[in-house]
Amino acid sequence: MEGTLVQSAIAPTAYRSSSTRSRVRTRATMLRSTPTRTLILGGFQGLRQTNFLDTRSVIKRDFGSIVASQISRPRGSGSRMVVRAMFERFTEKAIKVIMLAQEEARRLGHNFVGTEQILLGLIGEGTGIAAKVLKSMGISLKDARVEVEKIIGRGSGFVAVEIPFTPRAKRVLELSLEEARQLGHNYIGSEHLLLGLLREGEGVAARVLESLGADPNNIRTQVIRMVGESTEAVGAGVGGGSSGQKMPTLEEYGTNLTKLAEE
Repeated sequence: MEGTLVQSAIAPTAYRSSSTRSRVRTRATMLRSTPTRTLILGGFQGLRQTNFLDTRSVIKRDFGSIVASQISRPRGSGSRMVVRAMFERFTEKAIKVIMLAQEEARRLGHNFVGTEQILLGLIGEGTGIAAKVLKSMGISLKDARVEVEKIIGRGSGFVAVEIPFTPRAKRVLELSLEEARQLGHNYIGSEHLLLGLLREGEGVAARVLESLGADPNNIRTQVIRMVGESTEAVGAGVGGGSSGQKMPTLEEYGTNLTKLAEE
């Protein structure tokens, strides 16, 4: 097809001089022989090898496929609206958490993303409020991974391209939206995901935190405190009455995940 496009592009010049036709044929040969660079992403770690614009594009595509797979699953229209409301408000750090959660599922060969993978994603993200609070509690990614593997073991090793969320993981996402609303925030960050995880309280993640000696109430208190102190939350609509500059949502980043999922 590429050759056809090249031929159609040079057809109008066929009536020019032989030297002109020769130059055109040379250009056409060069076009045919120019290798096409394809961005291949084996996982979230591959983003480190791309430039900023490539990274944005890959995040939009890969996370958009996650959104699409969740919205397309059979469920009531009300539940689909909740899913859309959640994902279109995710900050880039929250997106990274979900991407890392999928990578953790693949690492252990599981075909699902549960609360435990979300917890590992929160820790692994490393820079958000959730990661900072968990680190301050002495919770490391290495230790959490050990506890997760003790509880769920390793899977078959065959992992589907699209890894669905378990019902408990979906509940965590829904609760994170509720937590954001209660705080008067118009976005969902890693801190809201952690609050949702703590509020769910019955999944594998809760057992992992207990095994690591973490107190859920203390974690919640520290998250709320850090949200109040952090510049990440300044002007984010805290309390629903802020008149300052709003925290950018993904739509303002140019990433409307709802539209992307429906395309």
